[in-house]
Amino acid sequence: MKIIIKKSFLFTFKTVIITFFLISNCLSLFSINYKAYRTDTPPVIDGIANENCWKTASWALINRPFDGIVLPDSADFYGRYKVVWDASRVYVFMEITDDKLVDNRVNPKTNYWEDDCTEFFIDEDHTPEGHECGVNAFKAFAYHIASVARDKNNYTNGIILPFDDPNAINHVVDLGSDCNTANVPNFDDHVKVKIIKNGNKYTWELEFKIFNKQYNENITNNIPVILLPNKVMGFAIAYCDDDSGVRDNMVGTIPNHNDYSGAYPFYRFTNEFGTLNLNDSVLTPPTAIHSINSSRGILIWPNPVGNILNIETENPDMQFNQIQIVNLSGTTILSSKFDINNTKINVSSISSGIYIMQISSSEGLLKQLFIKE
Repeated sequence: MKIIIKKSFLFTFKTVIITFFLISNCLSLFSINYKAYRTDTPPVIDGIANENCWKTASWALINRPFDGIVLPDSADFYGRYKVVWDASRVYVFMEITDDKLVDNRVNPKTNYWEDDCTEFFIDEDHTPEGHECGVNAFKAFAYHIASVARDKNNYTNGIILPFDDPNAINHVVDLGSDCNTANVPNFDDHVKVKIIKNGNKYTWELEFKIFNKQYNENITNNIPVILLPNKVMGFAIAYCDDDSGVRDNMVGTIPNHNDYSGAYPFYRFTNEFGTLNLNDSVLTPPTAIHSINSSRGILIWPNPVGNILNIETENPDMQFNQIQIVNLSGTTILSSKFDINNTKINVSSISSGIYIMQISSSEGLLKQLFIKE
């Protein structure tokens, strides 16, 4: 996300607004109870997430190991996500780092959990109960969405296709009334998926229809529920990571179970899902102040940042001098001379938190808040 640095005389007013916005986002980062804000305009499902609703939605991490007590190395797997909603759909944007995508099973109904896939657990009425299959099948949905795209014109024997191929589809399955995994229903029409690949990083954008427990797999005219403000649903995400032909790791959004035979294993019961809380507010990006000519500022990204913060000048005539990174108490944490030929700042040594970047320029002091992950 690129953020435009504004003039210093507006900083005091905006600091209050942006600080509240960023602190709210930080609180969501490690929460299993996600607050999703409403969007007036549904995002285009293209894997890009350049709409305002995504700019204001908060990140949450996929960092709970289900199959053990240790997370895989971040180069092997790293994940985070955002959620927004409107009356008809729930939308998810997800960033996944996976060093090796594997999809050895051509038929999407064959041991689908062993290949790379993401599981989305959705409990429409947030009721503790069984949901795996049989008579309980649709008390909640556990959508398994393939990480690898195949030819939509050949369901059982489709070849692997690039994500941007017009015939590419990421198949969606879940157990139904038949508990035989070989007979799982095809739920491709429940979820719209678009994935973009950039090296080992994959951005997923998804659109979910939400169905209640009256769902009938034997008819084709099931009607999704109308979503209302303050609705609370059971919700969890888990990524199945296959590096060797079988699932090596399963990393999710809810605390580690490592429990497939206890009283309430997550894949059979909704009891230990997190929650998705539908908030009626529509957030506006805190940097969208159109009275300022953005061409006279600079851009910084990503925000939140992990290690490297990028700076891009928008006005070649503006002169820049010193860069300082200051904490919210006013203490300078890092100081550097601005070099137009070196527009990357290594912030890996800074502790996680909210900071202010200050840049002295020929037009005054420019300031911007950012989050260090």
